[in-house]
Amino acid sequence: MKLIDSHAHLNFPEFKKDLEEVIKRAKEKGIVHTIVVGINSKTNQKALELQEAYPDFVSATIGFHPHEVKKITSTEYENLEKNLNLACALGEIGLDWVKEYSPKEIQIKHLEFQLYLAKKHNKPVVLHLRGEEETFWEYVISILKNYSDLKFLFHCYTFNKTVAKKICDLGGLISIPGVVTFDKALELKEAVKYIPLDVLLVETDCPFLAPHPMRGKRNEPSFLVYTVKKIAELKGMNLEEVSEKTFNNTVKFFKLEKKLFNVE
Repeated sequence: MKLIDSHAHLNFPEFKKDLEEVIKRAKEKGIVHTIVVGINSKTNQKALELQEAYPDFVSATIGFHPHEVKKITSTEYENLEKNLNLACALGEIGLDWVKEYSPKEIQIKHLEFQLYLAKKHNKPVVLHLRGEEETFWEYVISILKNYSDLKFLFHCYTFNKTVAKKICDLGGLISIPGVVTFDKALELKEAVKYIPLDVLLVETDCPFLAPHPMRGKRNEPSFLVYTVKKIAELKGMNLEEVSEKTFNNTVKFFKLEKKLFNVE
């Protein structure tokens, strides 16, 4: 079995003391690569540094998270654009109308500008989208339809089958986190049964959202195995089949070179 963690924050302080051990445990469980995701200038830079330090195990994405955009400067955007050629995607970017740490109007402005940058530099986009009302998703889809030539990954998907269908109709890919292992995640489980394997990726979103039976602990890439096992169970599929397909979907979306992580 070989897996890629399509969304990890190994660039966060939670991994400062034991990153080498975290990577070792991941490799022992069959995780051959991770996408390390930036959310602001500091974590963007750290993601790029980890990519340079661990080229066989880390690929970096850079972008400005909706929580962060109210304080982003034009100089930071200049640095983002200057470094985009080093990253495998732009993200994570998007809208968060649940916590709304940045005002909605500012979130929209920065989302649209970063989508413009992704189009300009031909980069796939990692999306963070949180909104509880159906009107939120209608609004999101209306924005993304204007960028139909971009490739989108809807990260940390925890919503229902109805929203999943909207994403599939748009041509987006969907990444499933450890939440799918939670007993109460009934709507997400139904969505996973529905979502075609061709558009599925898997992620930890570590250090957050550790799957069962690791809930309450710091999440890490080695825990990805629990998520993949649950997806295989829900779909009534072989674990190897789910592993191989999500691996290939991730390689294709991020345009990864398999030789980087010693897999033909």
